Amino acid sequence: MIVSSKGIILKIFPYSNTSIICNVFTETYGKITLISKGVRKPKNPQLSILQPFHLLDLTFYYKKNRSMHILKEADITSDFSHLREDLSSIVFGSAINNIINRIFEEDFPNEVIFRLCTKSLDLLSKNLRNNKVIFIFFLYHLSKQLGFMPSYKSCNSCNQKFKNDAIFSSSLNALICDQCIIHQSMDLDFVIKFLTLQKIDLVNKTHINQIFEIDLSKDNLSELFNFLIAFMNSNINHMLKVNSIKEVTKFYHERN
Repeated sequence: MIVSSKGIILKIFPYSNTSIICNVFTETYGKITLISKGVRKPKNPQLSILQPFHLLDLTFYYKKNRSMHILKEADITSDFSHLREDLSSIVFGSAINNIINRIFEEDFPNEVIFRLCTKSLDLLSKNLRNNKVIFIFFLYHLSKQLGFMPSYKSCNSCNQKFKNDAIFSSSLNALICDQCIIHQSMDLDFVIKFLTLQKIDLVNKTHINQIFEIDLSKDNLSELFNFLIAFMNSNINHMLKVNSIKEVTKFYHERN
């Protein structure tokens, strides 16, 4: 049947001499694979439309449980053009696309996560200096919407509320307090300062349009990134296969 949906182009690659295959995250049908036939023929304007990051209005021939669907029409809703003007925004935007492309199975729609992706890409395009904050918000709320809510208010071992700095334990995949470190033997990866724990609560409660009002220092951002990536790597299938995270990590750990 012929259906319509908004969709974000995640990845494209050539197919045969004249066609391309697109991995697309759609609002209505989740992640799907589309083939655009003949789009690579000379003077075909459709090729410039079917590019990563583009938010499109799509019409395609859809059949549930089929591995590939045929694209009929595509029109640009937003190309997030300014995102491509800044190297760091390209890196962060690519990481968002790659995460969705890796962790989502086909035909599992999630309109909330779709809106999270589109809003995050839009903010990356408009706020080039705040990309690290935007990506932290994206990671936290993606994990939350997938059902993996990191515990940051109390120790995973003794259940006491944090009053001081916390330590992330890779063996427990959770935060523990300084008292439990003394009495237990476990793998300890990194410290998250008490002030940073309080910032997590703000990231959780603040609307995405107000995230720049949160005062996040360089250390806050680095600690939040380390915690969220470690937590997601342990809980979300295929997260470890997102190679672009290596490039993102450099921005959180840069000295200047």
